[in-house]
Amino acid sequence: MDEPLIALEPGERLLWSGRPQRVAPTRFEWYRIAFGSVMVSGFAIAAGLPVPDGGFPVATVVVAVIGLAVVAGPVLWRLRRTRRAVYAVTDQRVVVADRGSGRTRTSEYLSNLDRPVVWPGRHFTGTVSFVRRDATTNVLGVSVPVRGAGGPIELFAVLEAERVRELVVREQAAD
Repeated sequence: MDEPLIALEPGERLLWSGRPQRVAPTRFEWYRIAFGSVMVSGFAIAAGLPVPDGGFPVATVVVAVIGLAVVAGPVLWRLRRTRRAVYAVTDQRVVVADRGSGRTRTSEYLSNLDRPVVWPGRHFTGTVSFVRRDATTNVLGVSVPVRGAGGPIELFAVLEAERVRELVVREQAAD
């Protein structure tokens, strides 16, 4: 187990801690970067801002750079935040903190979470996803997200993701 940067509450016991192993763009993010780059480059070239005296097309390059930042920026931001994360599972809650600052990004008590789901990854890693019980509602047998309830807590690219899920399920059953 990695040494967590997370302060435990009184009476709380650490069950598992870790951090992302191999963080890479998702398939959707690769498509976003590839198609966005082609579209932005095409737009910048098609705009063909006039260049006096055949000089360097500064305006076209500026448009292309801003467009690429808009396309790739969110992907790079997610990768940076994910790489800096540290995770902890205790007998009472799940916590995600920033490894650099040590501040808690999000935490939730196990009693407020549905059973976790594991999304298998590559290289013996997986993503463990926790959905808050009040974040979904049942409509005709289908689980539908509730507006404004926040997204799931996800532990990205952790080793032994199935073991982490089993630890949480066992603790939830004990409560």
